[in-house]
Amino acid sequence: MIEQNDNDKRIAPREPIKTRVEFFIDADIIDAESVNISSTGIRFDTQEAIPIQMRLEKDGVLHENRAHLVWAQSKQDGGMTYGFQFVPKDDEKDDQIIF
Repeated sequence: MIEQNDNDKRIAPREPIKTRVEFFIDADIIDAESVNISSTGIRFDTQEAIPIQMRLEKDGVLHENRAHLVWAQSKQDGGMTYGFQFVPKDDEKDDQIIF
């Protein structure tokens, strides 16, 4: 079942999935400018989104996509939840990646 409600402002409906996701972080140095700092963390801005390569399996097919982190949230159990936006490959004309 696809998740969506009337108050949802997302571009595409969400579909539940349980699969392993592997991340490949580019080894480049990315410049950023600090915004603020505290004893528990730092906020900074970049000129461009930090690219992440990820691989996951859906319906028995292995997919590899480039993505940008768009949000992060702490969980009560000490873990983190992340939201990534897929980035089309240079040769793809659509703004969406279809699974």
